[in-house]
Amino acid sequence: MMGSKCNRSMDFPARSLQANGRRHITGLLLLLASCSGLAARAGAPAEIPYPSNETLRKVQLGAVACARENTTASCGQAKALADPLIDHPQLPSGCKDLLWTITYRAKPSERNTYQRREGLEQPAEAVVRSCQFREPPAPASKDGSKPAAKDSGFKFGS
Repeated sequence: MMGSKCNRSMDFPARSLQANGRRHITGLLLLLASCSGLAARAGAPAEIPYPSNETLRKVQLGAVACARENTTASCGQAKALADPLIDHPQLPSGCKDLLWTITYRAKPSERNTYQRREGLEQPAEAVVRSCQFREPPAPASKDGSKPAAKDSGFKFGS
């Protein structure tokens, strides 16, 4: 009797299970594709403006003031200026590292040592340089030719 049960299970066509599975997976993929398109359109944030050089300069001056004055007010201002920029989606990671260093080290200390001041002033000096907006490179011409070379000034043999 045991053998007859095994023979019965082998009688079912394997094709029907595979076809139903494919239809089910295809339907799920179509559903996910349509939902993801709606979610992308509904949740798309407005364009976030790139921080201006004035904003970066304020962060720099706030960190330098915290390093020199060593007060709760100046260090709080340095943190308040740098903290929102850490989550900015367009800033490079090196810039975010500098901003994080400023927020981490911008704490008043009992003694304003040289190491503490330098630990704040060095990232503050690099913030404007590493965070400022850089223009993307100009695209190549459509015909594929290189731009005309400028006269270098050396006229050997002419």
